[in-house]
Amino acid sequence: MKTEQDRGEARCNQVLDAAADCFRQRGFHGASMSELAKAAGMSVGHIYHYFENKEAIIAAIVERDVAEILALLDSLHDEEDILQALIREAGNNLEEATCGSDDALQLEVLAEATRNPKVLAMVRDGDRLARNRLAETITKGRAMRGLAPLADLEARSEIIIALFEGLTCRNVRNPGVPLDAIATVLRSTLQNLLET
Repeated sequence: MKTEQDRGEARCNQVLDAAADCFRQRGFHGASMSELAKAAGMSVGHIYHYFENKEAIIAAIVERDVAEILALLDSLHDEEDILQALIREAGNNLEEATCGSDDALQLEVLAEATRNPKVLAMVRDGDRLARNRLAETITKGRAMRGLAPLADLEARSEIIIALFEGLTCRNVRNPGVPLDAIATVLRSTLQNLLET
């Protein structure tokens, strides 16, 4: 039986999914609260029960995206070889990461971050959490293999993140890229960054 908290969480996710669709199609400023409400199948007042404004919705979308990244990285900590698992998952998730469904949304959030200091702070906080968790994952994986700590861990983490963020941009500019070939090169690049 669903609790009140479960129903509230489901309603919040319903709003976030609808907002994500609206932001993808019309942009953050182009999507009105009435459009979000219609897409979510609820009243504007009901949305305000869960979210103070559109900024709060963007904050929740950013938090949800970061939570997914953190959960993926955390799941790798149970693997026998964390570095190989990280390389494998990066290649396996490439199609999902570049499928285009979230490309426009990610770019819209980043564009809003350049105009809105509150959104910028949210994006930077989420990025910091993801970067730190990636660095922890790499460090643990290298230690499990008996490899020395990386003096340039921060730089390598930045490059890994830039690869994925860059693929998002590339998918907008050049949809239909050969994902199998890119996955092979990506795995090889990550292996070099993580293991040498």
